[in-house]
Amino acid sequence: MRRIVQRCAIAAADTWAIVKFGAGVLVFPIGAVVVTIRAVRNTTLARDRVLSFPSQVAAVRLGITPSPPANRMTRLDSSAPTVIVSDLHRCFPGPRDWTKRQGTKPLYAAMLDHYTSLGYRVVENGDIEDHWMVGGTPYGQWYDAARVATRLIPGRTGVELRRALTRRHLRIIVDNHDGIYQRLRLLGEAGRLVRTVGNHDDVSLDPVIAKSLSGHLGGAPVVDYVVLEDDDGEAAAVVTHGHQTDGWNAPGRSDLGQLATWLACTLSDTPGLEAPETVPPRSLTAAFLSGALPNVLLRISPRFGANRSYDSLDEESLFDAFGGAAESGPWLLLGHTHLPVMQPLSRSGVRWARYANSGNGLWWSMITALEWDPTAGSPVLVAWVLVNRFTADAVPPEAIVGEVEGTPLARVVMRTTPDGRRLVPDVDASAAIEGVPT
Repeated sequence: MRRIVQRCAIAAADTWAIVKFGAGVLVFPIGAVVVTIRAVRNTTLARDRVLSFPSQVAAVRLGITPSPPANRMTRLDSSAPTVIVSDLHRCFPGPRDWTKRQGTKPLYAAMLDHYTSLGYRVVENGDIEDHWMVGGTPYGQWYDAARVATRLIPGRTGVELRRALTRRHLRIIVDNHDGIYQRLRLLGEAGRLVRTVGNHDDVSLDPVIAKSLSGHLGGAPVVDYVVLEDDDGEAAAVVTHGHQTDGWNAPGRSDLGQLATWLACTLSDTPGLEAPETVPPRSLTAAFLSGALPNVLLRISPRFGANRSYDSLDEESLFDAFGGAAESGPWLLLGHTHLPVMQPLSRSGVRWARYANSGNGLWWSMITALEWDPTAGSPVLVAWVLVNRFTADAVPPEAIVGEVEGTPLARVVMRTTPDGRRLVPDVDASAAIEGVPT
């Protein structure tokens, strides 16, 4: 009987995927025009947000509540060591559980143990729980159908149903990463955990959902900006996810980003389609650790707000708006792009002297992060990587900081080359990364 129920659930899930794909084909001619018009409009609006974003950050620095949306903030002592991670995209069980597929779920737990033992504060800087990912399993398809259904219900009833669905989905994500949330709860109860909101977890713009999330995090605050301030009250750094000026993913204007994620999930789930894999390959981890990836600012189409790699944040425009060549003032520490950089170069060849991006937690066998060094008053970009036990001798012993289920774990510091164009590791671990995540 149980097997029959499972087969029925799978058949229902496949049917929903086919219905979505068929509906997409039918509306494509009109939908493509609508999306194009919307992209052009959002890109125009994003330019205004780029110009106003330095004022938003300045207000946060001064302790003034900036204009909404996404204007909650907290201030922390910059003299405490702090690790900043972003874009972990924790999800429900199944094919969408990228952290399991990439081997980074146990890796992150080990990172938390390491930083907790050293007295670090942890800032999880947005896109931590992924509420946009759907499908992949019967539950994932049910969640997708339920999201669509509750959005069709108007008024207070629809709001409460959507909240109930979101809280239930959040519990499923928490249960799927139980060991991690046990650690986070302890950090939250000790006052050493802060969470910011990104686009994939923008359900926490709702204060009711933010309160529920905080309950899973030991009472940790859920905000939009974190200010690391010196003893004299001056801001040393401003931490925020970074989607505020993104035409596809900004707060209140994330419809295009959600649609893109939904379409990618639909194509992946439709029986008979060979959709391209969307998780980063092992070769990208190796390229990063060998210093092959550029340390430059993102550029996007000035008309449609995206580039061929599906990036949609214009870091070049932000650089211009902030006057990024300045060597003084607070650091701006972002996530969102999934691309780790440290004082990256603009197209003019000038570095953004007070900017860094933590990268993401979806690399194959690797997570990148920023460590705030209170002595230097600046961030350090690090990569935590699982090392193949059979080739671990290629990694200097001082880089090995522990192990995960018998697999050595290395912490690698990434530094900019003298010309600023690349990031290179302080030790070469590219030839020894774990081949098959566990």
